[in-house]
Amino acid sequence: MTKLTSLKSEKRLLDRRAADQIRSHILEGVLPAGERLLETQLSEELEVSRGTVRSALAQLANEGLVQQVAFTRWEVSGTSTVDAWEIYTLRGALEGLGARLAAANVTEADGARLRGIADDLLHAIREGRFQDATGIDFDLHTAIIELAKHKRLAEQHRFIVQQVRFHMVQSGFLPNDYEELIAEHKALIEAVIAGDADRAEKLARNHNDAEVKLLAKLLKQGGSAKPIREKAS
Repeated sequence: MTKLTSLKSEKRLLDRRAADQIRSHILEGVLPAGERLLETQLSEELEVSRGTVRSALAQLANEGLVQQVAFTRWEVSGTSTVDAWEIYTLRGALEGLGARLAAANVTEADGARLRGIADDLLHAIREGRFQDATGIDFDLHTAIIELAKHKRLAEQHRFIVQQVRFHMVQSGFLPNDYEELIAEHKALIEAVIAGDADRAEKLARNHNDAEVKLLAKLLKQGGSAKPIREKAS
């Protein structure tokens, strides 16, 4: 297992910081699905107590990223078609609602910000920076959720997006058609900016429907336990 950075010098919130480091390794694919997580080893690498590690792992279990097996050991959560379907259908519902609410709240400055993020996405794709594009894609959807001005919606969206990222990495997910991805995001943004709540909600939901079908297909085929890799430019 890849070594983590020592947290010995940190005096506050060690369990959260330990969780942050372990989470980062999971979401980057460094720790693949099914990888056993040893409290002793994590404690030594992070230079914190086993109690701190246990608390961090419990937090990650609550986020769906790790699981405790038979109450005796921890491991990175696995991936399945059922999980992908549940996560993406829930994401679609949340982002559909977010887009509808955002369309009622959007200002001219908000519209400019959304278009700016879309431009960043376009440039990343054109330059072959597909991992960056994935992050910008999430940033764009998060920006729309923020415009909904719905605190609980935003909290649930952060939680579900984290699980989406985990499943994407574990399955080796990359979109089949980046031009279609660009067009879909442009249409969604313009619907939000135009204040067309019905169309914005429909586009947000349909966008996720296409993704869940692709991800479920990859997972049925066995997927990949490796992180997403950039395509050659």
